[in-house]
Amino acid sequence: MELEQIWQTLAQERRLSDIDLSGADLSGRDLSGCTLINVRLANARLSSANLANAYLHNVDLSGANLEGVQAAQASFNEVDLNAAQLQRAELLQATFGHCRLDGAILAGAQLVRCDMNEVTLLNTDLSGANLTRWTAMHTDLSSVRLAGAVLTQAFLKDSQLQAQNFAGCDLTMTMFVNAQLQQADFTSARLDRTSFMGAQLQQANLAGTRSSYLCFIDAQAQQVNLAGAAFEMSDASQADFSEAKAAGVSWHMSVHQKTLWKRAQLKGSAWVHCDLSHADFSEADCSQADLGGANIHGLLQQNTRWDGTNFDGVRPTDPLLERAERWQPQVAAR
Repeated sequence: MELEQIWQTLAQERRLSDIDLSGADLSGRDLSGCTLINVRLANARLSSANLANAYLHNVDLSGANLEGVQAAQASFNEVDLNAAQLQRAELLQATFGHCRLDGAILAGAQLVRCDMNEVTLLNTDLSGANLTRWTAMHTDLSSVRLAGAVLTQAFLKDSQLQAQNFAGCDLTMTMFVNAQLQQADFTSARLDRTSFMGAQLQQANLAGTRSSYLCFIDAQAQQVNLAGAAFEMSDASQADFSEAKAAGVSWHMSVHQKTLWKRAQLKGSAWVHCDLSHADFSEADCSQADLGGANIHGLLQQNTRWDGTNFDGVRPTDPLLERAERWQPQVAAR
């Protein structure tokens, strides 16, 4: 079938299947609402093509040029996009299931509310992309380039982001629940209402960050760098910050119930009006710290260094509350 006949058939039936169009030029073509099944388009040219609401299944687009493609609400299922060029692509509310995007370039692409399920993204370039409300759970994102990307309200639960560089990223309300973030760099990222609940943050770098309403509940953040960081009204209950490098860190009106700060470097830190009940600061250096107005009920402080620390207005251990916490119901005799 001649190429022009293929386009005429596609225009009438909006469906194409079982055909090899590798290297074909489809630039600017209107494929909106079309169904493509078992189609080979390797190294094809589809720049500025319209794929809005299209359905693609088992399509080979490896190495294809899709720069500026319009593909809002398109569905990609078992599609090979390895090394594809998708710069500035419009992929709003598009879905990707069991797709391969290794080495693909999506710099500056619009992926708002885009859902990626069971995809591979090895060495994929998402720098400067708009990933607002992007969903990519259980995904290896450790080699993805994210510099300058907007990840507002992105849902990255259980994803692998070890040593990821979030330079210039907007992480407002991003969900890193149970994510692997060891050695990740957040130093120039925007953090606001971000959730690290249950995340692995060992040796991550948050030095100098400024943020509010963060969630670190149950996070594992041993040896994390928090030097000079400032957190407002955040919750780090039951998190582990043992051996943290956190000199000069400021926590204001934040919750640290049962949080571990063992052997942490906390010289000059501030905990004004924080809840530190049952937190463990054993062997930590808290010299010249400010605990003004903090709740230190049940605080563990074995061999803690407190010289020069401000304790004005602290609420010490409440003996009645401590007794109530230790109360155990009596077992009736048989």
